[in-house]
Amino acid sequence: MPSLLLILTGLPYSGKTTLARALETRGAAIVELDHINRERGFRIEDGVPVAEWPETIRQAEVLIEEHVKSGREVVVLSWVNPTHRDRQRWQDFASARGLRHEVVYVAAEQSLLTTRRTVGGPDRHDLSDDVIQRVQRRFQPPTEATTVQASWTTQRQLDAVTAGWSGCD
Repeated sequence: MPSLLLILTGLPYSGKTTLARALETRGAAIVELDHINRERGFRIEDGVPVAEWPETIRQAEVLIEEHVKSGREVVVLSWVNPTHRDRQRWQDFASARGLRHEVVYVAAEQSLLTTRRTVGGPDRHDLSDDVIQRVQRRFQPPTEATTVQASWTTQRQLDAVTAGWSGCD
């Protein structure tokens, strides 16, 4: 069976990284665009210049392909993926390489996002108000996706996402 590209989407502080790390404990490989941008020297907190995103995406593609070649059955792409076009781009990327793909939306109420932003944590960036507002204005919730609620426990999210999978137990 071909590898699965799991495309995580959701607003900042919704729990994409937490879910990705939980999937990693079940054998999935993670490709985080924020991590790539940090390695490239950008402060996620201030946003990444638009002109730099093509290189970040190219590097993510290379990492995904490396994980697939190494035999990973599930590769998680963790990023806000704010628009339908962004998500479709990754679905087209997967299809062109014969990979299965699925979009998972981590949905969250604004009050929970605000609380998580205030509390902080080891994996949370202190994003500027400007970055948060830009992302929220651009974000288009997916219409066709597996939806998990940010308020659910990580275990419940995992159960919803991995139901029926053979490669992530």
